[in-house]
Amino acid sequence: MPRACPADASMASSILGLALAVHALTFCGLAQAGTPPNAYAANSGVTPGHCAGTPHAGLVIDTSNVSQYECYLASAVIFAVHHGFKIRVTEPQRIDWPRGYKEATEKYSPQVSLDSDDNIAHYVAGMPFPLVNVYDPKAARKIAYNWHMGPVMPDDFTLSPWMSSGYSASTRPAARPIDSEPDQAFLCDRFSFLRFEHRTQIEPRPTLEPNSERLEWKARCDSWNNQQSVHGGATIWLRALDPRTPDESYTFNNQTRRIGHQAASPPYLNHECRSCHQPYWAYALPKTEAYSYRLLGTTPILGCITADDEPAGFAGRDRDNPTSTLLSESDTLALSEEPFEMRSAYIIEMIPTDDNYMNLRTLIWIDSETYIWLGAEFFESNARSEVAELQEVAAPLWRIRPAAEGGSLFDLAGSFYVPLAFQPALTAHSDLGGLTTNQRARLFFRSVVPAHGPFDQKINTGAIDDQVFNPRSLGH
Repeated sequence: MPRACPADASMASSILGLALAVHALTFCGLAQAGTPPNAYAANSGVTPGHCAGTPHAGLVIDTSNVSQYECYLASAVIFAVHHGFKIRVTEPQRIDWPRGYKEATEKYSPQVSLDSDDNIAHYVAGMPFPLVNVYDPKAARKIAYNWHMGPVMPDDFTLSPWMSSGYSASTRPAARPIDSEPDQAFLCDRFSFLRFEHRTQIEPRPTLEPNSERLEWKARCDSWNNQQSVHGGATIWLRALDPRTPDESYTFNNQTRRIGHQAASPPYLNHECRSCHQPYWAYALPKTEAYSYRLLGTTPILGCITADDEPAGFAGRDRDNPTSTLLSESDTLALSEEPFEMRSAYIIEMIPTDDNYMNLRTLIWIDSETYIWLGAEFFESNARSEVAELQEVAAPLWRIRPAAEGGSLFDLAGSFYVPLAFQPALTAHSDLGGLTTNQRARLFFRSVVPAHGPFDQKINTGAIDDQVFNPRSLGH
């Protein structure tokens, strides 16, 4: 008989003890899958128990057998398999957190709690709630904070360039049945991210002083380009520590040569910006306090944790092509094969707290060991009928790299983001959805990845200067 998950526990007195406690929790979550009542499997389209058997290491899932394993796959992954993607099932592996993150969890987590408004209190660094009891009425909120503050979060990060690419089905039967759509591509010349609080891996830790603005992090994108123009120039985003303060942004407009400043209001992402925005970016996650959360259950799920390559998911692109061609030339491609392993995931429902945006509902599948997301589904309700319609599905392809002090870092090696077929009750995809009203094939999926040409990615170097996030630097 599986033992009960502890409702509360003190932290182990050593890093090894902490690691064992966390892994015991993970297996406990597996043993109790379905409690609380589990309405979903790895996607909302099938019920638990729909699949005949559990995928085993060595199995390759493709179009010939994907229907047998749908309850273990995110909806976006199923879509990709139907268009040529292959899944190579591998043995599950233990993934060690970075050493500094473990130490911070051991030191600070015993003091962390939720206040009367269910906002995080007394948090400094590391995993806020390393032991989550699924029976706890606050479990969903704690899991959301663990996702936000999880071991995937770096202290700094740069990627040059970062790309949101559009793809469509080729009209020609071929070994490369996917066409890139340069007129549906967006490219950020350089993305930079710097954490000011909750730092665990490079000095200074846990705070980068002075932090007089009381910010959690800053991020910047230089020249968000598309085929026609520079789409909004350079932008800086600021995330405040205060749970009641919305995100802010400064944007340089290339036409007016002016810098605009605004609160990121509303902070909720509809169909117009989900395709290249949070939570598809690995690090600038949605502000936790802007949503309410509900734990729907736990489930086994096949997730890509150790992608073979980067960018992941594609074969056939010339990596030596200059970046400029990605916005001007179409390529014929194929979806590749990547390793997936069986994981245990929490199923979390997210709904905006603002009554004006409660028609936006998201389901997120969050890994119970690493707290990275493994799948997502986005719903919007028709204002007349109030019936939620599934609008988009998404899944990430992660890759592990060694952390400087030991343990593992994650980077987003690729992703699948799929606008579904035209929804007659909503106007979300009348021009960009999977099908238009006359059933003419259109853009059918998108991927946020490091650019398919040459790219440079750095994590936790300590080399990012705070001055690059000064709004006065925009336009120079």
